[in-house]
Amino acid sequence: MKLNVWSKALSVGVAASLVCFTPAVALASPESDAEALGSQLESVGSLSGGMSLDDALCGSESLLDSISEADSPFDSDSEIELQSVLEFPDCNPNEWYASAVTYVSDKGLITGYNDGTFGPYDNITRGQLVTILWRMEGKPVSSSAGFSDVSSSDFYYSAALWAQKNGVIKGYGDGTFGGERLITREEAAVMLANYANFKGYDTASDKAALMRISGWREADSWALDSLGWCVDQGLMSGKDTPSGAYLDPMGSTWRSAMAKMIMVLDRDVFGNPEPTVSQEQKEQRVLASFQKSLDDSGLSAKGARVGIVTSKTGEHAYLVVQPLNMTFSQVRYGYRNISDFRSNLIDLTETLKETSGSMYGYSAQEGANLSVRIGLFSSDDEVIYAAENGSSIVPLSYTMR
Repeated sequence: MKLNVWSKALSVGVAASLVCFTPAVALASPESDAEALGSQLESVGSLSGGMSLDDALCGSESLLDSISEADSPFDSDSEIELQSVLEFPDCNPNEWYASAVTYVSDKGLITGYNDGTFGPYDNITRGQLVTILWRMEGKPVSSSAGFSDVSSSDFYYSAALWAQKNGVIKGYGDGTFGGERLITREEAAVMLANYANFKGYDTASDKAALMRISGWREADSWALDSLGWCVDQGLMSGKDTPSGAYLDPMGSTWRSAMAKMIMVLDRDVFGNPEPTVSQEQKEQRVLASFQKSLDDSGLSAKGARVGIVTSKTGEHAYLVVQPLNMTFSQVRYGYRNISDFRSNLIDLTETLKETSGSMYGYSAQEGANLSVRIGLFSSDDEVIYAAENGSSIVPLSYTMR
């Protein structure tokens, strides 16, 4: 899972604020001193004392024990890990390619790199495209004469054999495939049309729509029919330029642009259904993303935990618990008597409130639609502050009475 849009708030805002909350901030006074200052804790849940996590966050009877980290959001035998554009740190969920990237990654047709990125503006190679089409076909095992420049160690080896056998690719006149070469837009059109033809679709075109796009005359004659069919089917519409759409048949193709072509081909031309993602899967992949961000920001090492909890009323919610290495008495002592401590604590609670709102937005965008509660609590499990979906639910001033 990848970092989310709110990870900066976690790694910068929360982590930076927590630096101030150490025993070194003149909070080494023992709890007996707190009693002398009138800061002794009263019974849990009383108006003048601290509230327990269970009471403040409406959790289960064993709230802290119920939080489990998500090592993997899906069954271990699941072949495809469902992802959305929001889980690729180099993708913008507001860009034109967002739905396409989600579609192809959810179906496992175009996956991210090993470092977790998608590379939306990286150019795609011939080997990558033939592999995508091979995945669409279900990764069949085929044998063919092969190409002189394709070996069994190439990631596209099986895909190239399948594609050659079934007429999806023919290669160059010298018997090579050129799998590492960037594919041109006209070559991509031919490969896509060949695959549709293999699937039994009529790929004839009168090329009328193609000829209304600037640059079509730059294409080779052998690619015109395929380009025409791709334009007719909505797979290609030309690149946006200040002077209008431009076909650019000799240009390269971005991975994001190919994601859109593949989505249109699979969903609209072939009539395949959208990826099916259950509510539980949505909830779990969001949970795993939250966990990954806590890990990457260093907050997990500080004791932060995240999980899905069920309240006494049966409501499900994401719960993030962030502990401080101080008792409630020590925190309240600092809040009442040390101005810098009070200021930093207030800043921290504001960051937590904003973070809960950002996390809830992510949950809603991913379709999980679970509320997000964040609790800041002391080492003796008393709530110092709690927020839900961008709003305070346990005000700092209340808990510090």
